[in-house]
Amino acid sequence: MKLVSGGDLEGFIEKLAPDVVMYGDGGGKAPAARTPIHGREQVARLLRGLARQAERWVAEVRPAEVNGQPGVVAHDRDGNLFGFIAFEYADGQVQAIRSQINPDKLRHLR
Repeated sequence: MKLVSGGDLEGFIEKLAPDVVMYGDGGGKAPAARTPIHGREQVARLLRGLARQAERWVAEVRPAEVNGQPGVVAHDRDGNLFGFIAFEYADGQVQAIRSQINPDKLRHLR
């Protein structure tokens, strides 16, 4: 799966700040990291793994503005909202990534 339709995951990973932090929220109902992931290599490893896993659940990933930040929105094969990711940029690098796949917190967006 590509991070964004027509996008390039490895090119995106190159834009990660050395001290990038990734936060995930699955609410115990969806798979997500329980603690923040710190550092370019660790976040890159997680993103690569998520991209492989997402092929089973996600049918469409498209760019979107998420809470005023650039991001992506993912939908499952039935067209339902699967989750979203927001990217916080500073100085041309991704400083933080926030992923939301907790179904309780997505319910109002459907």
